[in-house]
Amino acid sequence: MIKWLNEGKWERPHDKMAVYTEIAPGNKWGIRVLLFAHTARVEAIDGPKCSWYKPGPRLSTEVRVSKWEKLRGVKFEDKLRRAVEEKRAVAREENERLARRERIHGSDGLSGSGTTAE
Repeated sequence: MIKWLNEGKWERPHDKMAVYTEIAPGNKWGIRVLLFAHTARVEAIDGPKCSWYKPGPRLSTEVRVSKWEKLRGVKFEDKLRRAVEEKRAVAREENERLARRERIHGSDGLSGSGTTAE
């Protein structure tokens, strides 16, 4: 697996795929990295069982290196690292939004993932 992805949990649902899930204790939002043979999908998720249907680019990024990028020296791991950092930032923002809503409305006022407009 990837050594710098070490704060979460790795799983192998089948031979051609590995899944890394990282949600900090006490947080609802985190990231999921789905590794395939030559590509990856990096997602900001609102819980370990989160399943998005056609998420937008803010929540999900497909990572692949084109032949042109390879010729220019772009590495898959570098693109993956950037995508992971982007989605960690999204998860941080969403956790902060939830914490603000909880301070304002109390825990009873929270429903859903907190992604609705305020």
